[in-house]
Amino acid sequence: MVVPSPGHRAFLRSICALAAVALLAPCRAAEYTQKNISSAPGYKLLPGVASVPAPIAVAPDQDWWGIDGEWNTFSLLVGQPQRNVRVGVSTASQQIWTVNYQACIQNVTDGTGKIVEYNKLNSDCETSRGFVYNQTASQSWRGKGYYRLWIEKWLGYPGNGLFGFDTVGLGQAGEKGPSVQNTTVGTMVSTYFWTGHIGLHPKPTNFSVFEDAVPSYMTSLFQQKSIPSLSFGYTAGSRYRNNIVQSSLTLGGYDASRIVRNDLTFIFAPDNERDLVVGVVGLTANTSTKQNIDLLRQKDLNMFIDSTIAEMWLPVEICKAFEDTFGLKYDNKSNLYLVDDVLHQTLLAQNPSVTFTLGQKYSTDATMQISLPYAAFDLQASPPYRGLQQKTRYFPIRQGANSSQWVLGKTFLQEAYLTVDWERQNFSVSAIDWTFGKPQELIPIISPEYAQYEAPRHPKKPLTSGAVIGVALGTGFTAALILVAVGWWFWRRRHKRKVEEIKARYEAEVAAAAAAKKATPEAPDEPPTSPIQESESGTGIFPKAELPGESAPHHELSTNPKEKDPMSINEADNTERQIFEMPGCIPERQEADGRQLSEKESMVVRERIYNGVDPNTPDASPTVQEAPRRLGPISPSEVTMVNGRLPGNANVSPITPRTPRDGAFLESSDTFFQLPPYRPRQDGRPAEDTLLSPISPLEGSADSSRRRFSYES
Repeated sequence: MVVPSPGHRAFLRSICALAAVALLAPCRAAEYTQKNISSAPGYKLLPGVASVPAPIAVAPDQDWWGIDGEWNTFSLLVGQPQRNVRVGVSTASQQIWTVNYQACIQNVTDGTGKIVEYNKLNSDCETSRGFVYNQTASQSWRGKGYYRLWIEKWLGYPGNGLFGFDTVGLGQAGEKGPSVQNTTVGTMVSTYFWTGHIGLHPKPTNFSVFEDAVPSYMTSLFQQKSIPSLSFGYTAGSRYRNNIVQSSLTLGGYDASRIVRNDLTFIFAPDNERDLVVGVVGLTANTSTKQNIDLLRQKDLNMFIDSTIAEMWLPVEICKAFEDTFGLKYDNKSNLYLVDDVLHQTLLAQNPSVTFTLGQKYSTDATMQISLPYAAFDLQASPPYRGLQQKTRYFPIRQGANSSQWVLGKTFLQEAYLTVDWERQNFSVSAIDWTFGKPQELIPIISPEYAQYEAPRHPKKPLTSGAVIGVALGTGFTAALILVAVGWWFWRRRHKRKVEEIKARYEAEVAAAAAAKKATPEAPDEPPTSPIQESESGTGIFPKAELPGESAPHHELSTNPKEKDPMSINEADNTERQIFEMPGCIPERQEADGRQLSEKESMVVRERIYNGVDPNTPDASPTVQEAPRRLGPISPSEVTMVNGRLPGNANVSPITPRTPRDGAFLESSDTFFQLPPYRPRQDGRPAEDTLLSPISPLEGSADSSRRRFSYES
């Protein structure tokens, strides 16, 4: 019996160990290795934080799947053992969705319709739906039960799913990403969602009010320190470009090589089921024959960005504008805008494009634009989508009845890059940079738990020749302004000093004049006199109270050497007499003597004025004094009552007094008295003197006898 020596056994053990290492090396190489970074542009790490996880770029598949268009997918490894499934991206969901294998199980029949095989997996269905997931074959599956799919319920997408918990890893077997254990997984059979998806929303899942909420897939990645923050960057990719551009998904950051930067940042809407809302402030179309066609027939249009669906759900009025502009026809059976070959060729000839102008009205005035060519709208729908029986082209816009249905889907994200920071509750939309061959540039978004945000420092660009000339001119102009300002300051300082010297000299002279005035005795005050009365000196000329106008002008700063010593101006002494009245040219009035006329004398004066007779004048010839006549009595029958108006004959008095009266005792309430018409007096006196005279005769009286007065005997 031959026994191997110890040296030989050791050699064999070494050979076996090397073989095991060689066989297991590919498996180890396939394992995910966490990468960390110690710095990030625009962020300052908090004390005690040496490094943070690096963002993860999820590699897209080479295939394009879907029945509402062809869309680039991403691979997931689900369950134990791991099963590869291909899914899309949902910005509205927080879960992992897969297609349940029951969705592709069918019975095989022969030509007569007889079932020859039960529950056979349809391979075409499995492939087109991104492969299926059989939860019964996974050792790590923990079932929860059947629940509503919930998302897109506002669009009328029904369906239930079997939910549970399992292990989910990113990437394919050869390029594994981080894995999350016991994350929420939903399996479905509904045809409204043809493929599964990766839910990027961080909100938790609540299965019951009696249970704790289950963290989302993104939250689990962040909590196990696989990504630097709850954020992502995503674009759906483009298959219609000359060089097919695949989709891009970055977790914990974004790919700067795929975007055209802008200064517009959106803030979240308050509804966490519709938080990525943008305002559409402009919507125009251009064709080969028309430019700037206005399609925005809806004011205050706010739309929710959701990559779960393919189409763009727009208000009905805007859909009508698309119909009028592009000649679209609405199919009432499928609720789609189907495009036949004739319309397709017409649209190709017109080469239209649609431009969305986005903004956030009540947050900022900044806007940005996303332009989609017709190729982005040239999609093909396949059965069983919307009940179609064959593959056909369609224009991916849908009619939204209200604001809860206005959505921008993956069609919009072909030309737009979406960057979302869930923790800071803001996001941005950028146009795609289609430069071919640019290297990937991952920019991390660091969580507030790890770092403080700082304004990014953009590299300085070299100045152009025009900018250099502008800087030089600006510098020279600034220097000239500085020199002028300095010179003006010195001049003002010197001017101020001279003004102060002049002021001091003037104050000294005024003080000296005041002292001299106090030293001289003052003349006694004169009694006040009238300015009209001449003074005792016999002069009637008043001294002037103002300075003569021929005084020499005075300059504060004189340039004449002879006037270097400025003449001081003193106020003249006030030597005129005190004036109490202003002088005037009123003539001296003739005043009557101080004796007051008696009543009889007053009557004599009035007799002379009104009757032209002076009773004191002696008669021209002797007359015989007649005895006073007395009028005959008047009987009551001769008295007639009259109204307030005078009779037709204005010369007759309504009542003839029995005794002569001079009118002194007429009552003011006599109604027969009226003002006579105006006529000028011939003797030169104004007629107004006779209006209210109580002793004047009646106007126009033919009686030439003189009225007698009470003073006459």
